[in-house]
Amino acid sequence: MAYTIDKSGLVENFKEWACSFSGCDGGDLKSPVWLCGIEWGYSNADGLTDEAYQEDMRIEYSQRLPEQIAKGAYEPTNLVYFEEERWKFPYIRNVAKLYGALKGMKVEEVDRTKTGDWKIFHMNLYPIAFNNESDELWDTYRLAEVTGLESKQIYRTWCLLRRFPWIAEQVREHKPKLVIGTGVGYLTDFIVCCGGSGIVDNIHKETIVGDPDKKQTSTRTMYWTKVSDEITLVVIPFPSGRFGLNSNALLQKFGDRIREIEGFSHCQDIFGC
Repeated sequence: MAYTIDKSGLVENFKEWACSFSGCDGGDLKSPVWLCGIEWGYSNADGLTDEAYQEDMRIEYSQRLPEQIAKGAYEPTNLVYFEEERWKFPYIRNVAKLYGALKGMKVEEVDRTKTGDWKIFHMNLYPIAFNNESDELWDTYRLAEVTGLESKQIYRTWCLLRRFPWIAEQVREHKPKLVIGTGVGYLTDFIVCCGGSGIVDNIHKETIVGDPDKKQTSTRTMYWTKVSDEITLVVIPFPSGRFGLNSNALLQKFGDRIREIEGFSHCQDIFGC
């Protein structure tokens, strides 16, 4: 596929595509709760053979991604986040449990039969999917040609200076009551995406103990701050994985604590419950 480079050195339409809801899972922009991940994981959820999976990634970066960029700004079309087909992903199941705790539920009660009309909006910090965080993939799949950005480090920097302020504008415009960032290692990125330097003087750090009755207690860290009188930013560990929110006890404790911070006790006014 031929790539057209604009005067800035970027591939044509890359800025329009990247400064939009590209890399977004969709949901309802009017939801009081926004969830922001890091990037699509490009996992092998369908169980492809290694050879077929590698070929699918090659096609993604050489064909599908350039075609998406060429279209320019992306608008999410999927208004339902907790679709049944997504329940195969541990991330989705645990996000649903966390959301259930925000509604005042016990996480053990949450299953796919209860989430069909739950409102949430999910986007990601970065728009391009990767199956790991290695910078080598940028060279392997010739993404400098696809984007006009020479390395993944330059791509991250570009997103910090160009894409993140655009995301911050969307937060100010749509005014979700709560923005949840998943990945405490990306605290700086989530801060920039929700308001920049004006909110860094009042960031709270809390340690949450999942199950104190166990011999080996599971503790995790959470950060939160008020972006404005209307918007709260909470940054939590990834909702799955060895060091993430990988138990019902942790998901319950985090959901309950966020609910206290945000004042979601009158959930019928916010969630319709």
